[in-house]
Amino acid sequence: MSTNNEPSLANQKGEQISLSKEFTNFASIFDNSTYVFAIIDFQGMILHTNSILPTILGINKDRISMHSYDVVKEYFHPSDINLSIQAINEVINGQQINGFENRYRAQDGSYQWLSWMLIPFPDYKLFYAIAHNVTEQKNLEKILNDERKRLYALLDGLPGLVYLRTIDGNVIFANRNFKEINGEPEDKKCYKILFNNDEPCSDCRTQLTPSTSKSLQQWQVVIKDSIFEVHEHPFQDPDGTQLFLMQLLDITKRKVAEEEIARLDRLNLVGELAASIAHEVRNPMTTVRGFLQILKRRNTLHENGEYFDLMISELDRANGILSEFLSIAKAKTKTESYTKVKLNNLVSSLYPLILADATNQEKQVIIEAEEVAESIMIEREIRQLILNLTRNGLEAMPSGGSLKIRTYMELDSIVLAVEDQGVGISDDNMARLGTPFLTTKEGGTGLGLTTCYSIAERHNAKINVESSSAGTAFVVRFKVR
Repeated sequence: MSTNNEPSLANQKGEQISLSKEFTNFASIFDNSTYVFAIIDFQGMILHTNSILPTILGINKDRISMHSYDVVKEYFHPSDINLSIQAINEVINGQQINGFENRYRAQDGSYQWLSWMLIPFPDYKLFYAIAHNVTEQKNLEKILNDERKRLYALLDGLPGLVYLRTIDGNVIFANRNFKEINGEPEDKKCYKILFNNDEPCSDCRTQLTPSTSKSLQQWQVVIKDSIFEVHEHPFQDPDGTQLFLMQLLDITKRKVAEEEIARLDRLNLVGELAASIAHEVRNPMTTVRGFLQILKRRNTLHENGEYFDLMISELDRANGILSEFLSIAKAKTKTESYTKVKLNNLVSSLYPLILADATNQEKQVIIEAEEVAESIMIEREIRQLILNLTRNGLEAMPSGGSLKIRTYMELDSIVLAVEDQGVGISDDNMARLGTPFLTTKEGGTGLGLTTCYSIAERHNAKINVESSSAGTAFVVRFKVR
């Protein structure tokens, strides 16, 4: 072995290789290592290698004393040859290479991945080549990449606009439908892309803050004259980042259909109530006419004050019935919105109309109203809900039956219960309640309960039905809002 500090490098004729003590000691560290280790001169000749490289390539160690280019060309993947030679040239020019990866052909014919560190020593005109097998890691990366591709393909195939956003609103992924309408998200904010706002939306349900709930959130929003149903699922990325999977479904046609069903149901309800209204209005008019005939025969009017009061009362009652009737029949206005409503007041105002219908069918109506809280509702829709349920209850009973309307509080919910004394609902029909055009009435449209369920859904309310041979109770629970 040489005693000077400079190693005597082997030439291409195969002269004896002599390394300094420093390089010899360093090389011995790797002789029993599982890492590939080699010393290569700046001419590309392999001066020294441990047993790992010839072992994995399946060649005699004596043969490994050859040019590195030849080893690369013979034993490494054809697609990696040029990049491997380029890495060797760069380290010869003094640049350290970390994490360079290529594939070698193993003895079984498969290709395995190596990750290289190439460390130049210009003073000695050589470099170290150190590598370890990363095949398992690369296989895992491929599995994860394939899973990611499958996930993105699945999201691309989902209906509606689907995107992933961060907690501050950055859109980091969007499906094909989203891109076709809004273009590439380019890590822009969701409120900028969808609403062209520079600030977060004031009515955003999550307020772009961390979600403590992992449950699905749902609401509706209007974007460019279309109504979208928003489904938001919060979750955490494997690295702990809070993300939100958003799906926006265009329900404009469905909303139009729901409004048309509600309109048809109102027309049907108006037609059904018309006979009762006509009968109830005719009675006070007859009374007024009779008293006017009496007054006609009298010479003094000051004695007839009580008759005037009675006539005014009857006319007021007729006017109230007609007002409620017209409020149902009128079309929905564009400005109609949610307002504070007290359920007891609605029941009270509708009572004359319900009583008129019940009287015409020789049935009774009982009101049991407890004190209830105000809540945010669309008043006209709740009126229609009450009338539909009471109308169904009256029609389910024979003459002489009693319909009970109850209101009360139950925890944080306002409850409306309509109970009849009919024969009950069959099991087959119970399972299909709310289905459009399902009816057991001759000449019925089957839209009444469908409308009721739609109204309840829009008000975040639940309808429960309890039925037996003694009668049926429809119980509607509104969360106080």
